[in-house]
Parts: sequence; C-alpha cells; structure tokens
Amino acid sequence: MDELSVSDEMRYGIAAQACLLVLNKDDAWYKNLKTILIYPDAFKSTQRQTDGYVETAREITRIGESWARGPVVLSWAHTREGAFIDDDGHNVVFHEFAHQLDDLSGDTDGAPVLKDRAKAEEWAQTFREAFKRLQEDLAANQATLIDPYGATSPAEFFAVCVEIFFERPADLKREEPNLYHQLSEYFRLDLA
Repeated sequence: MDELSVSDEMRYGIAAQACLLVLNKDDAWYKNLKTILIYPDAFKSTQRQTDGYVETAREITRIGESWARGPVVLSWAHTREGAFIDDDGHNVVFHEFAHQLDDLSGDTDGAPVLKDRAKAEEWAQTFREAFKRLQEDLAANQATLIDPYGATSPAEFFAVCVEIFFERPADLKREEPNLYHQLSEYFRLDLA
C-alpha cells in the first residue's frame, strides 16, 4: 500500500467534520476513541461471521470503519470528497463518528445515549418505524432518500441518517419529519 503522510489538511478536515456532531453537546464526546487511521483510498478489511461452529471470513472493500472502543479508519479520498461535496447525503466522517456516538451507550445499535427514558422510547419508536419503511420501500424497488445501506441494521440506519441530517436536512425533514425531529433534538441543531 502507498505511504501516506498525514497533513494538517487531513487532521483539521477530519476534526472539523467530527466536531460538527458534538458541537452543541456537553455530554457525548468521543471518549472511547484514541486512534484515527487514514488510508489513501478505499481499503480491504476481513469480515468474520460465525454460525454455530462455522466461521466464515471474507475480504471486503471499505471506505471507513468504526470499532467499538477502538479506532476509526477512514479513506482519505472519500473523506475529502465528503467534505467538498456537502449536499449528496454521503459523508464517511459523519457516518463513522456517528457509530462512535452510538457506541457510548455500550452497544452500537442505533440508540445513542439519550437524556431520559421517555426520550429513549420515543427515539426507539421513531427509528424502528422509519427503519421498517426503508426496508419496505427497498423491497418494493422504490427510490429512497436514505441510502439502502441503512437497511442492513439499526446501527447502519442511524449512521446513514446522520449523514442525511447534516447534508440534506430539508429533504430529511420533508420526507421523514419525525426522524428529523429526533436527530434535531439529539444534536441540538435545526439545520433545515
């Protein structure tokens, strides 16, 4: 793999994007994050799945990863693209750092730490309904604002919705007003 020298543009560019997610939050920082790894472009990663006694491993190409209590791994080419194209709904930094916020609850499951139980129940219902709608729309071959990757799991759904919230807030508010409301309250921002 090509060597990559980390420049100030990289440091500040990633930090600025990651800080947008915690700008108005006094309670949710990246306390478990110690390392950010940067590759020049997309990179290969081994994904392992276990089914009973059988473990399968396959190599997949990624543009980012976020490990629970571990590093964030980013493709610089895609990080830079996400910063410069700010209205396409795709931003690898927002996505991977959303996973870091999600993991602060103890599980990366699409349910970040919320202030109280009532808010958590409202969040869960809103996200569960929107997640189901996305899966149904995709099954019916309908175009969706939310990237199809979000239909793979609640954790990915949350991260993909964070990308849309920051990059296409008016569209999200129009198409999924309850989802927009939950994210707006969580981030303490009304971007639409």
